[in-house]
Amino acid sequence: ARAPDPRTARSRVAMLLRYIANARVDAVVGGIDGSSRAACHANTNHAPHVGASRARCAQVHSYAYTSPTPSMFETLFLERWWTYVVERWIPLWVAPNALTCGGLALVACAYGLLWMTSPGLAHDAPGMVYALVAVLMFSYQTLDGCDGKQARRTRSGSPLGEVVDHGCDAACTCVYGIILCDIVGIGYDASALNRAMCVGVLTMGRVFFAVDTVSSTYTGRLPVNWFDVQEMQICLQVFMVVIAFTGIEFMYDITAHVPYLGTQPLAYVLVGASILSGLQVRSTTAYRTLVANPVKPPHWPAHRSPMAIVAYCAVNELFHGVCLFYAKNLALAHAASTMLFAESETRIMSIRVSDPNFPLTNWLSLAIMACTTLVPEGDVFTSGVLIGAALFLLLNRAASLSAQITGCLGIHSNIFVLRPKQD
Repeated sequence: ARAPDPRTARSRVAMLLRYIANARVDAVVGGIDGSSRAACHANTNHAPHVGASRARCAQVHSYAYTSPTPSMFETLFLERWWTYVVERWIPLWVAPNALTCGGLALVACAYGLLWMTSPGLAHDAPGMVYALVAVLMFSYQTLDGCDGKQARRTRSGSPLGEVVDHGCDAACTCVYGIILCDIVGIGYDASALNRAMCVGVLTMGRVFFAVDTVSSTYTGRLPVNWFDVQEMQICLQVFMVVIAFTGIEFMYDITAHVPYLGTQPLAYVLVGASILSGLQVRSTTAYRTLVANPVKPPHWPAHRSPMAIVAYCAVNELFHGVCLFYAKNLALAHAASTMLFAESETRIMSIRVSDPNFPLTNWLSLAIMACTTLVPEGDVFTSGVLIGAALFLLLNRAASLSAQITGCLGIHSNIFVLRPKQD
């Protein structure tokens, strides 16, 4: 039998993505998709591409990446580890976006493994599962730190790379929320209070990420504190390895007195402290970068208020939280919500990198989340339809944005292929 030609498989995938990009979702939710093509206003040859207009092409070409300040663990060892991995193990022909998406694939494996072994988020998985999840998440963190170094090494950095990286990080933020709920054994179905705690952890983590997205989109630089996301990831990974051998009983044997709440187990105290500290840090970040910042970035459209976008993100995530609370099938609702969150964050990034007037609200996304509350537990068909619809919206936004940026910058339309930019 003749072996399948990988080039044929790639062409079929590319054709499928073009169909998704041209689906005219913009007719329902606004913005642009792959069906809108016009002559470029930035390239010298004026080659037509998706979403071309004078304002959009100027926005694409105004993009300039500014590295954030290194955090504590980055300064101590992570930067050196990432540099070693890139220089020692990653060939020059590997595209940075391949590293980013490869890391996301590892997170998806950890996500599926945790749902299969502990569907009630009550720490029911075997100990070695948590050790394996820790290894997968550290591998994702490594690839996530290497993609930027590979982009500089191959001189292939572009606004699309930052959007891909941020979209994958958005999905991973949702997964880390599930991991935190499970490793402390909250238990989604234990009681209404436990369910509310789970939803609170998931929702607040997403709100914090959205605040950082708006701040980085507005200022052009991701706000990073001395103890930030990288440190929290390492702490969670180490904790997962520890409880793989010790279990979590000690977190419920040890108690502490909490004002107004009385005596609470250590697990609940740690979760509450994490939420409160995150709220304080992100509130300070939002005020410093969006309100008290005297410099008005030239790339930001004057008619769009960054604090209004923060408020929109908070309301949108609260709506998702309500849907998660009332969902009869949490795994379905969370999987759909994760994809829709990544799509929503990509919309925010589009304001910075591709279209200053891009609309934020996606009514189809809200409809899908509302429908997840109606799906009975065990209904595989309807669950698959809703997850497929959420994935379709994410791919439509990603494929359309990719076609716009690659066309405007004159780089290869396949984001996993390296090719020098055209003048």
